[in-house]
Amino acid sequence: MKKAGTILLGIAALSLFGALISAGRDTNTAGGRFMGALILGGIGLILLYFGNRKGDTKYENGYRTTNQNNASSPQESYWQKYKRCNPIKASAIESITGRNMAMQSDKDAQELVSSLERWAKNIGCDIQNIKTEYLKSFKSAFGKEDIKNVIEHLKNVKYTEEANHFHISQSNTCTYFMIQWLTEDLQRQSTKSKTTAMQSRNRMSARDLVASENASLQFVQNPNTGKIFFVCGSKKGYVSPAAMEKMEEGSLDDFYYVEVSFGGRDYVPCLCYAKTKNVTKQFSVDDATTHDTSSIKDRIRTKLRNAFHEFIEDTKKEEAYKKMEAPFKYLTLKAAVENFYQQMQNDKSLAAMTNLYQLDYKTLLDEECLKMMKEVDAEFFDNTDSKEETTNKPDDVLPF
Repeated sequence: MKKAGTILLGIAALSLFGALISAGRDTNTAGGRFMGALILGGIGLILLYFGNRKGDTKYENGYRTTNQNNASSPQESYWQKYKRCNPIKASAIESITGRNMAMQSDKDAQELVSSLERWAKNIGCDIQNIKTEYLKSFKSAFGKEDIKNVIEHLKNVKYTEEANHFHISQSNTCTYFMIQWLTEDLQRQSTKSKTTAMQSRNRMSARDLVASENASLQFVQNPNTGKIFFVCGSKKGYVSPAAMEKMEEGSLDDFYYVEVSFGGRDYVPCLCYAKTKNVTKQFSVDDATTHDTSSIKDRIRTKLRNAFHEFIEDTKKEEAYKKMEAPFKYLTLKAAVENFYQQMQNDKSLAAMTNLYQLDYKTLLDEECLKMMKEVDAEFFDNTDSKEETTNKPDDVLPF
């Protein structure tokens, strides 16, 4: 409509221009053209006016619809935005935490993302590898018997400490997931030990077995396999290696009968050697369960000491070292100790474990390094020279 009005206005303008030109020659013709131009111009103006009104209406309707759509669309949450910008990290976070992050509040989601990204940066790995790296680091520094003690320490100390330090909820801390993963590992070990544990029943002396079966006890060799088994009435089964050694010279009282099952399998009749050694030392239950910081410190010292010795022994095996004169060997070993000291300063696993028990890792490392230095001195000098060498050694020779 708007276009048609524009065209009619153009035609009217041309007709009016033609009428003005012909006005001097033919008045009647010019008047008719003039009237036609006015009519066409009026119609064009009407069409143009209504065309503009229709366009304005369409614009208003479109603008109103756009605003309504924007108003009806919910604002993007923190997790939705994070997932859109970091799809791989978002997937890893949901995987290792086991949480539906879309159901978390913006506060919880932001705290959890911040904790995991900080953790990944500190240990130098991707978020998806945090759990694997943490458990690997833990097992390299501690044994299975330490898990319960570490879990208790994390619950009683580190849990609240981290939450207060970063001002976040405890369930969004790194410590929360340390406890969770160590607990899972402990339960997995417990389940595994149950499935592989040995169970026994019907234990009795060999004398009681003979009496109950009313039959003699015989050791028989399988002609096909050459293995020894025992037979006593209805009972037939395995003979332990210790029992085999005593079957020629032992008496009936040297053996006992028991039925054994491994991992829930069928019970197997066994004949075992009954003699036991005299007890020379006894450890109480407290000895097995007590676990203080000093034992952890000793264990870390031992790990450091063994690491230093292993590094020095590897240095001595090198062909270049073997061809050196004694003075150069001495200097080479001293340099090796210093180099290894620098490497161990960056050992994150041991540093993290000492920090867990509030121990000073650098102090322990310095002490073991100094001991190693003295051992190298003692290897090349006698006791007098070694003492003098150590006493007069300037401080800048040591790496700390």
